[in-house]
Amino acid sequence: MKPLVLVGAGHSHIALLGRAERLRAAGFDITLVDPGSFWYGGAAAGVLAGQFSQVALKLPLRRFCADRGVHYRADRAIGMDTRHRRLWLASGDMLNFDTLSMDVGLENSLSVATGSHEPPQLWSAVDVSALLQFADTLMSESRGGALRRIAVVGAGARALEVVAGLGAHPQARAFQIAWFVPHARILPGAPVALERRIRRRLTARGVEIIAHTAIIQKVDGAIVSDDGRRFAMDHAVLAGDASAARFVHAARLPAQQAGLYVTRRLQSPSDARVYAAGACASVLGAQGEHRYSERHARVLAHNIEAGARQRPFQSVRANAGATVVDLGDGQAAGWRGRLWWQGRALARRKARSHAKWLALIAQYAPVSR
Repeated sequence: MKPLVLVGAGHSHIALLGRAERLRAAGFDITLVDPGSFWYGGAAAGVLAGQFSQVALKLPLRRFCADRGVHYRADRAIGMDTRHRRLWLASGDMLNFDTLSMDVGLENSLSVATGSHEPPQLWSAVDVSALLQFADTLMSESRGGALRRIAVVGAGARALEVVAGLGAHPQARAFQIAWFVPHARILPGAPVALERRIRRRLTARGVEIIAHTAIIQKVDGAIVSDDGRRFAMDHAVLAGDASAARFVHAARLPAQQAGLYVTRRLQSPSDARVYAAGACASVLGAQGEHRYSERHARVLAHNIEAGARQRPFQSVRANAGATVVDLGDGQAAGWRGRLWWQGRALARRKARSHAKWLALIAQYAPVSR
């Protein structure tokens, strides 16, 4: 059996393991390496609105892998030698591999001034466990009507879902929300008419949109823009562009800040048996594809099997598809190119995509006694 090592329990790898039987039939012995549990990350607005619990979003990997005949290593990958097909783990152990795939997700951070230990507290929008803790923290802090000043930093769909989720939080009346975007647009790439409509909705809800303001540092009591302005805040959510986890650079394969370079077959152009999927994959000519974990999983599973059986490969499509954003009030907005939609039907469709993942996680929920 050829060792297939999956580094990171991202959405694409979890979906891939639904096809584990096929991969074993192709001659692979599968190992998943991840230090913790899988968290469903597709419902940021609902998380911040307090609609989901930890139990509903957290998948225990050991039981999940055991049910699929997959070895699970609760460890962190720290180094890789593609020439000798070796993977080093934080525990000091080493794994040999024939084929390797990365789905290690994203990281975002903000420079913190030396000696700064006071608020604002920083929260990462790509860390679901942090968002759950943030929602609980706001619930506790806002009891009694205490005003909480909250900054959302960064433009794009992820930032909009954070703003929408905060607006739907049970204590939202106690929030003063400011959305900081580095340029003029809050939704780069979206139709201007849709952006204007969303701006009006947010302004009516009391959200302050501060354009042309790139936040670069946190100091005691405030966040600081690149032109030196300070904004007093209690909390700051980092929701803008994020970098791929640093492990994508471990093997010195072609990569950039956004992720490991891969072809549309999800293979590294330097090593056809090293794959990347999900948010840590920088797919040449197909930006935005990381939103579609199931699509990546299908192509990834097919191509790993095809490489072993010497069959034709598949490719992910070049177009990014539609972007759909939960607006937090029972409606969603979506766009593709110049076309856009908004309404409750779209929100229900997005909820159905959540339901598939939540149903999987529910199978492994602790049994209450």
